[in-house]
Amino acid sequence: MNNFTKSKCVLLLSMMFLSCSGEEESKEDSPENAKEVFELQTLQASDIRATTVLVPSSVESSIEKSVQSRGICYNTIGNPNIKDLKVQNSENMLGIYGTLLIDLQQNTKFYAKAYAVSNSGSTYYGNEISFQTSKMTIPPTEFITYDAANITFNSAILSGVIFKNGNIRWDDLKMGFCYSATNRSPNITDSIVYANSEVTEPFRVSAKNLNSKTTYYFRPFASNFSGTEIYYGDIKTFTTTNSN
Repeated sequence: MNNFTKSKCVLLLSMMFLSCSGEEESKEDSPENAKEVFELQTLQASDIRATTVLVPSSVESSIEKSVQSRGICYNTIGNPNIKDLKVQNSENMLGIYGTLLIDLQQNTKFYAKAYAVSNSGSTYYGNEISFQTSKMTIPPTEFITYDAANITFNSAILSGVIFKNGNIRWDDLKMGFCYSATNRSPNITDSIVYANSEVTEPFRVSAKNLNSKTTYYFRPFASNFSGTEIYYGDIKTFTTTNSN
């Protein structure tokens, strides 16, 4: 093989090597193969009440629009994860977000962590914080929950009685019914209908825009106007009729 032929072979091999190296670099640098890096921080709880608390958190990622879900998980024993109690935020965005925890047990120490689930399905956690709910300043209100009446394919009448304790002012009380087809323990984050605030004896509300042939769980509730103290009555069910 003469020198010209040798030089030609070396040149061709060099071009092939460069071509292969270029393909590998472009594949590694592609957005699909970019490594996701999450940073979560659980901030200190605020607005701590007897049954509610606000827990802010911060979620940052090296990739935009990379959050499938985020929120706060919590328990009473420490080191909570998403298999424990949790509240998922309505917005899957990056940055700081405040999460309201409700229906907590009064005068109890809780542990909480921020969590985020990435689009790849990986779960990330922030640091753990703790807080203690306060004691209720007024005794719980007592209720009577009546069976639902006038049930149709899309509506029902719900009624009940509230026996107020002497420490509760009627002019600082909101009352009504909460109901849900999926939550067996409905609360004020589900569908609610407020009653007339001047009612002091049996009160009635109309639940409307219901789905036909569906079982609903419902119970009365009462809270002060600030929403810091919420009380619930017994849970009952009803089933809407067929629309035909």
